[in-house]
Amino acid sequence: MFPQTAFLPLAELLRNRRFGLVLTGALSLHIFLASLHLPLWECPFLRVTGLPCPGCGLTRACMLLLQGDVHASVRFHAFAPIFIVLISAMMIATFLPKTFTEPLIHKAEILERRTGLTILILGGLILYWLARLILFPTAFAQLIRG
Repeated sequence: MFPQTAFLPLAELLRNRRFGLVLTGALSLHIFLASLHLPLWECPFLRVTGLPCPGCGLTRACMLLLQGDVHASVRFHAFAPIFIVLISAMMIATFLPKTFTEPLIHKAEILERRTGLTILILGGLILYWLARLILFPTAFAQLIRG
């Protein structure tokens, strides 16, 4: 039906309910602790290299987006809206009945096959990170460190 692709992680992740439960639980805990201004686990990439990772700032950006502050959210990380959609899809696939989620997962798989969406998102995330590191290194570091 559609050409086979070697990289279709989105649909596979959505089908894996155990992984979805662990991921949504960890993300929910992380965002909840951050909303209470409690200490979070530190980015291991930042700790080892001293450089922000491609995802640095996503927690605060997602929190701000969920609070309705789109401008501040995008200032912290432009990929926050994409991650909110992906996390929401993971929660839906994890907690709703399979009879409801399987057709949605199938549509996600078709979209992924036709567009290479996962590769586009990951490639865009890396390019966005490199642009922030190269073009705005001081501002990026200050934003992440607070």
